[in-house]
Amino acid sequence: MWLSAENQRPKNCLLANLPAAEWQRLRPELNLVPLAARQVIQEPHRPVVEAYFVEQGLISAVNVLDDGSQIEVATVGNEGMTGLAIVTGSETVEQRYFVQIEGLAYLATAPVLLAAATEGTALRRLLHRYSAAFLGQVMQSVACNGLHSVQQRCCRWLLRCLDRSSATEIPVTHESLAQMLGVRRASVTDVLRPLQAEGLIQHRRGVVSVLDRPRLERAACECQQAISRQFDRLICEPRQAT
Repeated sequence: MWLSAENQRPKNCLLANLPAAEWQRLRPELNLVPLAARQVIQEPHRPVVEAYFVEQGLISAVNVLDDGSQIEVATVGNEGMTGLAIVTGSETVEQRYFVQIEGLAYLATAPVLLAAATEGTALRRLLHRYSAAFLGQVMQSVACNGLHSVQQRCCRWLLRCLDRSSATEIPVTHESLAQMLGVRRASVTDVLRPLQAEGLIQHRRGVVSVLDRPRLERAACECQQAISRQFDRLICEPRQAT
Protein backbone atom coordinates (compact mmCIF):
# COMPACT_ATOMS: atom_id res chain seq x y z
CA MET A 1 0.00 0.00 0.00
CA TRP A 2 1.43 3.37 -1.04
CA LEU A 3 0.24 6.63 0.43
CA SER A 4 0.52 10.06 -1.10
CA ALA A 5 3.76 11.87 -0.26
CA GLU A 6 2.56 15.11 -1.82
CA ASN A 7 2.29 18.20 0.36
CA GLN A 8 3.72 16.31 3.33
CA ARG A 9 6.30 18.03 5.52
CA PRO A 10 8.73 15.27 6.53
CA LYS A 11 9.11 14.39 10.20
CA ASN A 12 12.17 12.33 9.41
CA CYS A 13 15.19 14.34 10.58
CA LEU A 14 17.33 13.47 7.56
CA LEU A 15 14.70 14.57 5.06
CA ALA A 16 13.69 17.58 7.17
CA ASN A 17 17.31 18.82 7.09
CA LEU A 18 17.48 18.84 3.30
CA PRO A 19 17.48 22.24 1.60
CA ALA A 20 14.03 22.99 0.18
CA ALA A 21 15.15 22.64 -3.46
CA GLU A 22 16.80 19.26 -2.83
CA TRP A 23 13.74 17.98 -0.96
CA GLN A 24 11.43 19.11 -3.76
CA ARG A 25 13.51 17.18 -6.29
CA LEU A 26 13.57 14.04 -4.17
CA ARG A 27 9.98 14.01 -2.92
CA PRO A 28 8.32 12.74 -6.17
CA GLU A 29 10.72 9.77 -6.17
CA LEU A 30 9.67 8.60 -2.70
CA ASN A 31 6.69 6.53 -1.65
CA LEU A 32 5.11 6.98 1.77
CA VAL A 33 4.39 3.44 2.97
CA PRO A 34 2.92 1.95 6.15
CA LEU A 35 5.13 -0.01 8.51
CA ALA A 36 3.29 -2.97 10.00
CA ALA A 37 4.32 -4.40 13.38
CA ARG A 38 6.80 -7.32 12.99
CA GLN A 39 7.21 -6.57 9.27
CA VAL A 40 10.68 -7.67 8.14
CA ILE A 41 12.44 -4.84 6.33
CA GLN A 42 15.76 -6.53 5.62
CA GLU A 43 17.17 -10.00 6.11
CA PRO A 44 20.87 -10.59 6.79
CA HIS A 45 23.13 -11.48 3.86
CA ARG A 46 20.50 -10.40 1.32
CA PRO A 47 21.07 -7.55 -1.15
CA VAL A 48 19.81 -4.22 0.18
CA VAL A 49 17.55 -2.81 -2.53
CA GLU A 50 15.42 -0.28 -0.59
CA ALA A 51 15.89 2.40 2.03
CA TYR A 52 13.25 3.38 4.59
CA PHE A 53 13.30 6.91 6.03
CA VAL A 54 11.17 6.48 9.15
CA GLU A 55 8.45 9.08 9.72
CA GLN A 56 6.66 7.33 12.58
CA GLY A 57 7.30 4.09 14.39
CA LEU A 58 10.45 2.19 15.24
CA ILE A 59 12.59 -0.38 13.42
CA SER A 60 14.87 -2.77 15.31
CA ALA A 61 18.16 -4.15 14.02
CA VAL A 62 18.99 -7.51 15.61
CA ASN A 63 21.91 -9.88 15.37
CA VAL A 64 20.71 -13.46 14.84
CA LEU A 65 23.08 -16.22 15.92
CA ASP A 66 23.35 -19.71 14.47
CA ASP A 67 21.24 -21.20 17.27
CA GLY A 68 18.42 -18.74 16.53
CA SER A 69 19.00 -16.51 19.54
CA GLN A 70 19.02 -12.80 18.87
CA ILE A 71 19.72 -9.46 20.51
CA GLU A 72 18.94 -5.93 19.45
CA VAL A 73 22.01 -3.91 18.48
CA ALA A 74 20.38 -0.70 17.21
CA THR A 75 17.07 0.98 16.47
CA VAL A 76 15.89 3.33 13.75
CA GLY A 77 13.26 5.96 14.49
CA ASN A 78 12.42 9.23 12.81
CA GLU A 79 16.01 10.37 13.25
CA GLY A 80 17.23 8.00 10.58
CA MET A 81 16.85 5.36 7.93
CA THR A 82 17.64 1.82 6.90
CA GLY A 83 19.60 1.00 3.77
CA LEU A 84 22.93 2.73 4.41
CA ALA A 85 24.57 -0.23 2.68
CA ILE A 86 23.27 1.15 -0.62
CA VAL A 87 25.44 4.26 -0.42
CA THR A 88 28.41 2.68 1.37
CA GLY A 89 28.77 -0.04 -1.25
CA SER A 90 28.59 -2.92 1.23
CA GLU A 91 25.53 -4.31 -0.61
CA THR A 92 24.37 -6.56 2.27
CA VAL A 93 24.00 -6.29 6.06
CA GLU A 94 24.63 -8.74 8.89
CA GLN A 95 21.47 -7.85 10.82
CA ARG A 96 17.76 -8.46 10.46
CA TYR A 97 15.70 -5.27 10.42
CA PHE A 98 12.05 -5.49 11.42
CA VAL A 99 9.30 -3.12 12.54
CA GLN A 100 9.12 -2.93 16.32
CA ILE A 101 6.41 -0.23 16.46
CA GLU A 102 4.09 0.33 13.50
CA GLY A 103 4.16 3.63 11.65
CA LEU A 104 5.09 5.19 8.31
CA ALA A 105 8.24 5.60 6.25
CA TYR A 106 9.36 7.16 3.00
CA LEU A 107 10.65 4.35 0.79
CA ALA A 108 13.43 4.99 -1.72
CA THR A 109 14.68 2.36 -4.13
CA ALA A 110 18.43 1.85 -4.45
CA PRO A 111 18.67 3.71 -7.81
CA VAL A 112 16.71 6.67 -6.39
CA LEU A 113 18.89 6.88 -3.28
CA LEU A 114 22.12 6.59 -5.25
CA ALA A 115 21.03 9.31 -7.66
CA ALA A 116 20.00 11.63 -4.81
CA ALA A 117 23.07 11.05 -2.64
CA THR A 118 25.80 11.88 -5.13
CA GLU A 119 28.99 13.60 -4.02
CA GLY A 120 28.45 17.17 -2.93
CA THR A 121 24.73 16.89 -2.16
CA ALA A 122 23.28 17.77 1.24
CA LEU A 123 21.80 14.27 1.46
CA ARG A 124 25.25 12.73 1.04
CA ARG A 125 26.63 14.86 3.87
CA LEU A 126 23.68 14.00 6.10
CA LEU A 127 24.11 10.28 5.45
CA HIS A 128 27.78 10.52 6.44
CA ARG A 129 26.71 12.15 9.71
CA TYR A 130 23.99 9.57 10.23
CA SER A 131 26.48 6.75 9.62
CA ALA A 132 28.67 8.14 12.42
CA ALA A 133 25.69 8.49 14.78
CA PHE A 134 24.43 4.99 13.98
CA LEU A 135 27.87 3.48 14.62
CA GLY A 136 28.00 5.39 17.89
CA GLN A 137 24.65 3.88 18.88
CA VAL A 138 25.91 0.36 18.19
CA MET A 139 29.11 0.97 20.19
CA GLN A 140 27.13 2.40 23.12
CA SER A 141 24.84 -0.65 23.00
CA VAL A 142 27.84 -2.97 23.23
CA ALA A 143 29.04 -1.16 26.35
CA CYS A 144 25.53 -1.13 27.82
CA ASN A 145 24.93 -4.84 27.25
CA GLY A 146 28.22 -5.70 28.92
CA LEU A 147 28.23 -3.34 31.88
CA HIS A 148 24.67 -2.53 32.93
CA SER A 149 21.97 -4.53 34.69
CA VAL A 150 18.93 -6.00 32.97
CA GLN A 151 16.73 -3.45 34.76
CA GLN A 152 18.82 -0.51 33.56
CA ARG A 153 18.86 -1.85 30.01
CA CYS A 154 15.12 -2.54 30.04
CA CYS A 155 14.37 1.00 31.20
CA ARG A 156 16.73 2.36 28.54
CA TRP A 157 14.93 0.36 25.86
CA LEU A 158 11.53 1.69 26.92
CA LEU A 159 12.86 5.26 26.87
CA ARG A 160 14.33 4.72 23.43
CA CYS A 161 10.91 3.68 22.13
CA LEU A 162 9.34 6.80 23.63
CA ASP A 163 12.03 9.16 22.33
CA ARG A 164 12.19 8.00 18.74
CA SER A 165 8.73 6.67 17.92
CA SER A 166 6.44 9.36 19.41
CA ALA A 167 4.49 6.45 20.91
CA THR A 168 2.61 6.90 24.18
CA GLU A 169 2.24 3.15 24.60
CA ILE A 170 4.82 0.55 23.64
CA PRO A 171 3.49 -2.70 22.17
CA VAL A 172 5.82 -5.41 23.43
CA THR A 173 5.46 -8.82 25.05
CA HIS A 174 7.73 -10.26 27.72
CA GLU A 175 9.07 -12.74 25.17
CA SER A 176 9.93 -10.17 22.51
CA LEU A 177 11.48 -7.80 25.07
CA ALA A 178 13.61 -10.69 26.34
CA GLN A 179 14.81 -11.29 22.78
CA MET A 180 15.68 -7.61 22.31
CA LEU A 181 17.69 -7.58 25.54
CA GLY A 182 19.24 -11.02 25.00
CA VAL A 183 18.01 -12.40 28.33
CA ARG A 184 15.63 -15.06 29.62
CA ARG A 185 11.92 -14.26 29.65
CA ALA A 186 11.90 -14.73 33.41
CA SER A 187 14.46 -11.94 33.76
CA VAL A 188 12.13 -9.52 31.99
CA THR A 189 9.25 -10.53 34.26
CA ASP A 190 11.47 -9.96 37.30
CA VAL A 191 12.26 -6.44 36.02
CA LEU A 192 8.80 -5.32 34.90
CA ARG A 193 6.96 -6.51 38.02
CA PRO A 194 8.64 -4.09 40.47
CA LEU A 195 8.55 -1.24 37.95
CA GLN A 196 4.79 -1.69 37.75
CA ALA A 197 4.41 -2.12 41.51
CA GLU A 198 6.27 1.16 42.07
CA GLY A 199 4.06 3.01 39.56
CA LEU A 200 6.69 3.66 36.86
CA ILE A 201 4.92 1.61 34.17
CA GLN A 202 1.74 -0.35 33.54
CA HIS A 203 1.95 -3.60 31.62
CA ARG A 204 -1.13 -5.25 30.17
CA ARG A 205 -1.83 -7.58 27.23
CA GLY A 206 1.42 -6.96 25.41
CA VAL A 207 1.47 -3.18 25.94
CA VAL A 208 3.70 -1.15 28.27
CA SER A 209 2.54 2.34 29.27
CA VAL A 210 5.07 4.64 30.92
CA LEU A 211 3.39 6.36 33.89
CA ASP A 212 6.34 8.17 35.47
CA ARG A 213 9.04 9.06 32.98
CA PRO A 214 11.33 10.99 35.37
CA ARG A 215 11.58 8.00 37.70
CA LEU A 216 12.04 5.63 34.75
CA GLU A 217 14.94 7.81 33.57
CA ARG A 218 16.52 7.57 37.01
CA ALA A 219 16.16 3.78 36.91
CA ALA A 220 17.84 3.58 33.50
CA CYS A 221 21.54 3.81 32.72
CA GLU A 222 23.08 6.85 31.04
CA CYS A 223 23.27 5.16 27.63
CA GLN A 224 19.94 6.40 26.25
CA GLN A 225 20.82 10.01 27.00
CA ALA A 226 24.24 9.53 25.42
CA ILE A 227 22.72 8.06 22.26
CA SER A 228 20.05 10.76 22.05
CA ARG A 229 22.61 13.54 22.48
CA GLN A 230 24.70 12.15 19.66
CA PHE A 231 21.77 11.87 17.25
CA ASP A 232 20.50 15.31 18.21
CA ARG A 233 23.94 16.83 17.67
CA LEU A 234 24.68 15.14 14.37
CA ILE A 235 21.24 14.80 12.79
CA CYS A 236 18.25 16.38 14.48
CA GLU A 237 19.48 19.77 15.68
CA PRO A 238 21.29 21.12 12.59
CA ARG A 239 19.07 22.79 10.01
CA GLN A 240 20.21 23.31 6.46
CA ALA A 241 19.68 26.71 4.89
CA THR A 242 16.60 26.80 2.70
